[in-house]
Amino acid sequence: MMIAKEFVIHRADINNHCPNCFSARGMVFSFIQNQKENSWMILTSAEIQEQLFCQHCSQEIYPGAWDEAIERVYAYQKKCFTPMPSGVQLKKKSKLLLGAVITVLILGIGLWLSLQNDWI
Repeated sequence: MMIAKEFVIHRADINNHCPNCFSARGMVFSFIQNQKENSWMILTSAEIQEQLFCQHCSQEIYPGAWDEAIERVYAYQKKCFTPMPSGVQLKKKSKLLLGAVITVLILGIGLWLSLQNDWI
C-alpha cells in the first residue's frame, strides 16, 4: 500500500492585489511536490504543483485570472527554489533483498559452470 505525501518545497507571501477581493495582503504562492512511500521504496514525482491562494477571501486563484504583475512574481518565485530530486529510493529492506537475490544468482551460475566443466 502506497502512502501519498505532499511537501511544500517553497512558500512565498506576495503583496500583489487579489483578482477576486482586491486585497493587497494575504496572497501566498506554494510549490508542492508529491511523494509516494511503501515499506520497500520511496517514489518522488518530478511534477511540481503551483498554487496561488488568497488568505483574505479564502479562494485559490487560477492562472487564467493572474495579471502581468502576478506572472512576474510567479516567474521569480519559480527560480527561487530547488525541487527534491525525483526518482526511486530503495529502503534498507529492498537493498538487502536485492543483494541476497544477486548473491544467490552469482552462486547458482558459478555452481552451474563448475558442474558443466567438471571443476568439482
